[in-house]
Amino acid sequence: MNDLKEKITVIYLPFLVFSAIILVSYNLIRWFLDLRSGFIPLTENILELWIPFFLPWLLTPLWLTKRIKILRGRGWDNDDHFVYYAIINFSIGMVLTISQGNIVSAPFSLIHVGSPVDVAQQPREIYFSIESFEIRRRKCINTRYVNSSSTRGSTTYYFHSYYICPFEGAEHIWYAVPYMYIFNPRDEEVPRQVRKQEFFADAGRQFSDFDFNNVSYFERLRRSAILNALVDTIEQRVRRDDAREIVVLRVRQNSFERRLGYDYMDTVHAFGIASLVVLVMLLVAKTANREPAPAFVLCGEGKTAEKGKRRRRRKRKKR
Repeated sequence: MNDLKEKITVIYLPFLVFSAIILVSYNLIRWFLDLRSGFIPLTENILELWIPFFLPWLLTPLWLTKRIKILRGRGWDNDDHFVYYAIINFSIGMVLTISQGNIVSAPFSLIHVGSPVDVAQQPREIYFSIESFEIRRRKCINTRYVNSSSTRGSTTYYFHSYYICPFEGAEHIWYAVPYMYIFNPRDEEVPRQVRKQEFFADAGRQFSDFDFNNVSYFERLRRSAILNALVDTIEQRVRRDDAREIVVLRVRQNSFERRLGYDYMDTVHAFGIASLVVLVMLLVAKTANREPAPAFVLCGEGKTAEKGKRRRRRKRKKR
């Protein structure tokens, strides 16, 4: 009972407080310095994945490392507390990563504008409903690229095909239609290059029949690798006399209320799951065996006993 109480008070409660502080602090910083002011010059991939993943590993040593070191596994080495250290960091990182889907979506409302030109006048908003617009179909451009993510023993490929077209009367604002295919070699019998060509051809056929007016709302692309690739393509292929910043609006055909991260419940659920995982971990873990407190002895009694032990050891060696 005392062992469980120690784990709860020394590790679990500080873990909950520490996680909540990181979660609230990072989301507030990103909200004010990135989403609202645009002050942070980093892509969304870095802000939504890499920083949330590595931030706990940088901050946990400030508070929890010494506490976690009291934990021991069952039959592991003396450094087995690192397993628990990793579980706690992964738990915090998971919650922080999931929260980014909420912070970039939930606080924003759907802005109704009359024309695409009005979108450029609201640079910090993301979601728009445009009352009237026309597309310059003859100037549509197709951009294709492939990225990948590697896991242990496997690589997953993402095929992207973006069709982008300028709005009539707004050369610096572009209408984007995305197509994507996920290719996993373990699940596919067709070679990757063959599947890629099939996907690009199929995306072209779908776009040829695409209805530009079949739009629920538009999502303004934030600073990201995708936006950089599209802007580079536009600047290379289209001669522009307009020096204004290029705006890309990705078409959305689902309802606005069903967008990813439209509320904060994903973050709440993730925090609850992470808290439960860490609690179960603490219930299974053992604590380090500590030296028992020395019994009360008279002054000098301990030294006399130690001298007696040394004499007996010397006598055994002589024999």
